[in-house]
Amino acid sequence: MTPRARKILLYGLATALVLVVAAVVAADVYVRALVPRAKTRVVKALSDRFDADVQLASLSLRLLPVPTVDGGELVIRHRGWSDPKPLISIVHFSADASIRDLLLERDIVKTLKLHGLQIDVPRHGGSLFSAGSQGSHPAQEDKTALRIKIETLIADGAVLQIEPKSAGKDPLRFDIEKLTMHSVGPGQPLQFRAVLQNPKPPGLIDTDGNFGPWQKEDPRDSVVVGRYAFSHADLSAFKGISGILASSGSYHGSLENIGIDGTTDVPNFALKRGGAPVHLVTEFHAIVDGTNGDTVLDPVNAHFLETNFVCQGGVVKEHADAGKTVVLDAVTRGARMEDILQLVLGDQKPILKGNVDFRSKIVIPPGNSDVLDKLKLNGQFKIFSAVFRSPRVEQKLETLSDRALGITKKQEAEEPPHTVASDFVGRFMLDDGIAHFSHLSFQVPGAQIKLAGDYNLRSQQVHMQGLFRMHATLADTQSGIKRWLLKPFDRFFEKDGAGFEVPLALAGSRSHPEVSIEAFHHRFAMK
Repeated sequence: MTPRARKILLYGLATALVLVVAAVVAADVYVRALVPRAKTRVVKALSDRFDADVQLASLSLRLLPVPTVDGGELVIRHRGWSDPKPLISIVHFSADASIRDLLLERDIVKTLKLHGLQIDVPRHGGSLFSAGSQGSHPAQEDKTALRIKIETLIADGAVLQIEPKSAGKDPLRFDIEKLTMHSVGPGQPLQFRAVLQNPKPPGLIDTDGNFGPWQKEDPRDSVVVGRYAFSHADLSAFKGISGILASSGSYHGSLENIGIDGTTDVPNFALKRGGAPVHLVTEFHAIVDGTNGDTVLDPVNAHFLETNFVCQGGVVKEHADAGKTVVLDAVTRGARMEDILQLVLGDQKPILKGNVDFRSKIVIPPGNSDVLDKLKLNGQFKIFSAVFRSPRVEQKLETLSDRALGITKKQEAEEPPHTVASDFVGRFMLDDGIAHFSHLSFQVPGAQIKLAGDYNLRSQQVHMQGLFRMHATLADTQSGIKRWLLKPFDRFFEKDGAGFEVPLALAGSRSHPEVSIEAFHHRFAMK
């Protein structure tokens, strides 16, 4: 290279360097000048979108390696609301854009990341809304355009908190582990995918769907549609029951009124105190009030083993200082008694089988007590053609039926053994672990027993009293000389068409009941 060429090259490099430095300085000056304008545009766009007072503590902009905007302490307060909490608060955010969009001042963001996002939706009406701020736009009619279009929004660790409609109740809080949204643009629903931990029962909820458009007059009117999957929910968080629940389904509606259609599956549902695990499956339709979490269930179809229940009711918070109360009306027709005994008492080979018609009001108050201790029932049942599986009990029922029909021991010995079907009818109430029975009727061919009393689910002790009636007279139950000796006493036991009626008492435990009758002012045990 000649000296002249070398000199030209050096001059060229120096000139290029100067131009680069000048460009960098010019870009820095431009960026510095652009930051206030960008901050103003962001505040103006958010202010218009949410009809809000917007505060943005800091905003910075850098061009390399890609144009990035960083901001801190963003607070959005609705102008018409007197709620002490801001509608939206963000600790820090960062946004990426293309150089072309940035230089042309087009409000397009490729990726927006929010850290410390919290949304507080205030109570509808009352002191949290000013009189003139409500009802100017019906749901889905918000015409305000969000000037900034965001292609992807990421807000992991976000919190959504919704104040209840009634004062004095705790807000409904959702802690969202992962949240990704797409196509956040003017007047359009945004697509979202979220993962959150459900507090009770603890489990993971994975959901995706569409939200919006955002209704600035009342965010509760914003529409939400999607599907969910709830997995690994540990029911042992509720004292007295256990099992791992999975649920899936779809939802649609507004934040204030969400309709849900879904199913649940608990392969190992059990009552901890004595019950054997069963496979419990349900299908349900529910309406959830997103402002307080109150849920209307109508209906719930529950199935385990060969038994089905239909329930209607809800899960509501009745008092400000308490949790949710479950209130249901449960009905079943043609259920299997052996299924119920397996669930409640844990009998793998239940002592009784038969078809059951059951109707009851079910109330489970809030609190940390065992479910069986706080469970309240008020209902009635019928058991048809029930058969005891114990040969000893069945033999006693066969003997009782034969005697009640006037079949003596001698005649009974001449007949082949046969199964006696029993019918049960009764009303009951369960409170504080004690079942109170009234109008409990037990029938076998030729005889009827009517009882009233209590059964303690904790101690399994029974205390009942009633009447024992049979068609035959006392003398008819015997043969030979005993028959003639008892004939004079028949008139003492005949009453209201019954050949034999005496007071009856049932006491003892479930496994060792003691039955006695009262006659001539004395009580006699029935062996």
